[in-house]
Amino acid sequence: MLSAADVACRFVSTLAPMLVFGASLMLATSGNAHAAQRLNTRLRPVLRGLAAAALPAALLLLSLEAASITDNIAAMHNLATLRQVALLTDFGHAWIVQGIATSMLCLALWLPGLRPPALLALLSACALVGVGINGHAAMDDGLLGLAHMANNVAHILCSAYWIGALLVVLPLLGAWRDEYRDAGPIMMRFSTLGHVAVAGSLITGVLDAWLILRSGGLSLHSRYQQWLAAKIAVVLAMTLLALSNRYYWVPRLASEPLALPALRRQVWCTVAAGSLAILLVALFGTLSPD
Repeated sequence: MLSAADVACRFVSTLAPMLVFGASLMLATSGNAHAAQRLNTRLRPVLRGLAAAALPAALLLLSLEAASITDNIAAMHNLATLRQVALLTDFGHAWIVQGIATSMLCLALWLPGLRPPALLALLSACALVGVGINGHAAMDDGLLGLAHMANNVAHILCSAYWIGALLVVLPLLGAWRDEYRDAGPIMMRFSTLGHVAVAGSLITGVLDAWLILRSGGLSLHSRYQQWLAAKIAVVLAMTLLALSNRYYWVPRLASEPLALPALRRQVWCTVAAGSLAILLVALFGTLSPD
């Protein structure tokens, strides 16, 4: 029961700020302030919902970790134990970063007024830093440990832009016929940054897997490595979708009536596949890599 709750909280508290980060960064780099403001307003209910889901999930992680460390479910609401876990463990330090940043993101989205996308991207990035410096990324000491955590943070941010920016692509595709003058240049900027994000996600992902598995080696019997292999398969499918979107369907938008609905379907498939990849990470993130 607690392990399932832990996976669920890891999943929600990671995926939600990733989607907010990707969407907000795309708006902040759109090059069209008027269109970005309009899209920011349109996406605000979605971003608010994501932040509202992320906050309790992130906060609950501390109680779940306390119960796991002590092997006592009563520790979930023992203030002394919670304080010790938060202040005296590496998990707790990362949790504080994640919790503060997620709380500030909620305030930025739920207080009256429209916040600039750059601020939302910054706050969600800070929450993801808290995610990235935790778990297996914190297994090494010294400079190698810092490099491992930095690589993991870079991996999460690149992946977040990859899937989160698609929340902006979807309304752009919906307005493609009527507002091409706005949508076209924004999509081209996304294409450029998207190439960087996909490449960055793949490179840092490979490096992260090597850093974790370098000492124990590969094993077909390792549950961690089985889930990791499933994630790799999902990411490869996402890469194929991204390539077909960019180099097959996008050039046909002007000439083939079926290109636009096909592109929309594939974008939704990519978001779903990205969410599945994050769920798999939440699953094997609680396991030993051996």
